[in-house]
Amino acid sequence: MADDGEITWWELDVPDVERAKQFYGAVCPWQFESMQGFEGYVLVKVGDTQIGALQASDAGQPSGRGVTLYVQVADLEGTLERARSAGGTVEHERSEVPGNQWFGQVRDPFGLRIGFLTSNPAS
Repeated sequence: MADDGEITWWELDVPDVERAKQFYGAVCPWQFESMQGFEGYVLVKVGDTQIGALQASDAGQPSGRGVTLYVQVADLEGTLERARSAGGTVEHERSEVPGNQWFGQVRDPFGLRIGFLTSNPAS
C-alpha cells in the first residue's frame, strides 16, 4: 500500500503507442504489456511492478505545460544519448540540484517532456 502523497500511477497520452514503446524502451529500463480488452492501452512495468501506462490518444497536444515525470537512472549521459538516438530531443543536459543529485530533460518524439535523475557524479 502506498503512503499519502506517493505517485502510484501515471498515463502518457501518445499518438503512436508503438513508436512510444520504441522510444521509452530504448531510454528507460521499462517493459511493456498490452492490457487485455483495452486496445491502445499498454502497461509500463519495471520488473514485475506496473508503474503506469501508454495510451493511444490524439487529444494530448503538448503545449509546454503539464507534469514532468523524473525517472531514476544510473547513467545520465548514457540515457540522454539513448534518448537522442531514439528520436528524442535533449532540452537540458546534466545539471546539479541540491542534495548531490543531477538531472537532465528530454522531449520524446511526440513533444512530451520527461526528466532523468541520478545521484551518480559524471564520469
